Amino acid sequence: MSKIRQIIMLFVVVWPSIGSAQLKIQLFDQDNKPVSQAVISIPTKIASATDGQKAVMDQINQQFVPHVLTINQGQFVLFPNRDNIRHHVYSFSGPKPFEIKLYKGTPTLPELFDKPGIVVLGCNVHDHMVGYIYVTDNNLVAMTNENGVADFEAQVPDTVKIWHAQLAEGADKIITAPLVKKNDQGVWQLTTNLRPVIVKTPRKFKPRFN
Repeated sequence: MSKIRQIIMLFVVVWPSIGSAQLKIQLFDQDNKPVSQAVISIPTKIASATDGQKAVMDQINQQFVPHVLTINQGQFVLFPNRDNIRHHVYSFSGPKPFEIKLYKGTPTLPELFDKPGIVVLGCNVHDHMVGYIYVTDNNLVAMTNENGVADFEAQVPDTVKIWHAQLAEGADKIITAPLVKKNDQGVWQLTTNLRPVIVKTPRKFKPRFN
């Protein structure tokens, strides 16, 4: 094998890892407790690819599953109802106001989410059902686990964006925070203020759409 060819092969092997590294970010609340199901995003210049893939927001046991769904801008989402009762899915959120009236099974057509932002979901029959769709625009996103940790393959940015359903600023807000504190294990640590969880009790059906 020629020396030039060896150099080329080495470049091909090393190239994918250039510019990226293992990055861990841990999120805590005001009481120093780990925050799970928070979405942390890092800006990137790489365009998000949907490849025609459809995401799924299930309805199981009168709950949206997953509770938080992250998708790319321009992606379609299916809303199957796996319960033996009807649901009426809706959202009043600016990025995607829509409704799927009383139905069982899977609607024939998925919904297109073509604007970035937070979409808060509800059911017009079961008021306790609340879910969230985080639509990202060319950002690397990761959700925190039960220890409040989100993993990335990226260089350390100056700032990151944080979203959580109980953010003090509101469930439809995304906040920006600088990365300035790192622990002995090399994990970057952030703190944010959360609102108390409000448990909604079931109510009878009342139409919200004319």
